[in-house]
Amino acid sequence: MDKMMNNPWFLRITALILAIALFISVKSELESDNTNASSNDVDVIRDIPLEVYYDDDNLVVTGPPKTVNVNVEGPKQLVLSAKLMKDFKVFIDLRELTIGTHRVPVSTENFIEKLNVRTDPQYVDVVIEERISREFNVETDMNEGLLAENYVVKSYEVKPQKVTVTGAKSVINSIGYVKATIAGDQGINKSFEQETTVKVLDLDLNKLDVIVEPSSVHVSVKIEEYSKVVPVALVKQGNPKEGVTINGLTTKTDTIRLYGPKAALDKIDELNVDVDISKIEKSGSFDLKLALPVGVTKLSKEVIEITGDVTIAPDLDPGSEETEETEETEEQKEPVSTISEKSFEQVAINVRGLPEQLISNFEKPANGTVTVVAKGTEEALKKLQINNLSVYVEATNSEVGESTLPIQVEGSSDVEWQTSEQEAVLTVKES
Repeated sequence: MDKMMNNPWFLRITALILAIALFISVKSELESDNTNASSNDVDVIRDIPLEVYYDDDNLVVTGPPKTVNVNVEGPKQLVLSAKLMKDFKVFIDLRELTIGTHRVPVSTENFIEKLNVRTDPQYVDVVIEERISREFNVETDMNEGLLAENYVVKSYEVKPQKVTVTGAKSVINSIGYVKATIAGDQGINKSFEQETTVKVLDLDLNKLDVIVEPSSVHVSVKIEEYSKVVPVALVKQGNPKEGVTINGLTTKTDTIRLYGPKAALDKIDELNVDVDISKIEKSGSFDLKLALPVGVTKLSKEVIEITGDVTIAPDLDPGSEETEETEETEEQKEPVSTISEKSFEQVAINVRGLPEQLISNFEKPANGTVTVVAKGTEEALKKLQINNLSVYVEATNSEVGESTLPIQVEGSSDVEWQTSEQEAVLTVKES
């Protein structure tokens, strides 16, 4: 035995055997590790809804994405099961956070412990704000290019007129428009109604993420033909009967609305009403049917009442009594000039002399317009047009604050001018 141990070949053979055994053992271990590694899998589960926990009664959260991706690593069967079942949760919990901006981790729940899970992204930035509600008037928005030719919108009616908008305080403060957009087909020529969704926009017309209650409103749109208001002018036609003197003709209908194509109405500045005075035999009122001017489709009134002031010669008046004869002078034989009226409605008041650094707004009359009445002979009134007069207040000495100024009329000296308001109240402020 000692001889064998001392034999170098014995030792060499023994070392070779041990080396072979060690090699086989390591190789077996490596193969075992490779087998175990090959049973693991890595996959990405995409577009998983991100749940956000917070006090949604009093707060609003902006910033987190609606979905995230989840990277899952582990045994192949478990990874496949998680991907198919999707019985896990991905969420952020903000219930303990204060109002402001925060960076928070994305958490997961209900994954098997043998799985290695990582979300993408792992952190999200959120903004927590106070939740507020505010009422807004709903404005109508309609493309009037859809109207048929020579038709216009008379009025809009929205029910309800106000809506409640709820959202983050900063978003509510950025609201520029709350609109009900009206849709329709080309060639609209009659009134209509529709339910319209309410849109909330900022000043740049970007849609805002808010809750609107109610979310839609009922809109009534009144459509009518193009129209224009013009003054009524009575024009005498024919000659009075013998012994009948027409002192004057008046009507309570100062203005009338004409309907028709814009090109035709723009040529009409007043409605001349022809009155056949040869048929008038005594003072009093009578109805006269109006004729349609060329191009006009209809009038706001078809009949107006006219009052005639008539003098009948004594020898033709059955109710007159004989009186002492007096010698008539040539002046007495001349017809008496009668005074008539002509009205101009909604005439704008100009502000004159206001320093450049100041601006003004009308408090009274609220719309800055008045009705102007001209009194004079029919000949003088017939020459008057609205562009022949100017209504104004002189604000040269006005200062910042409220100013009361007399309303003045600049026009023909042949007539007497009156306005529906004697004074105008302006609020003057720096521009």
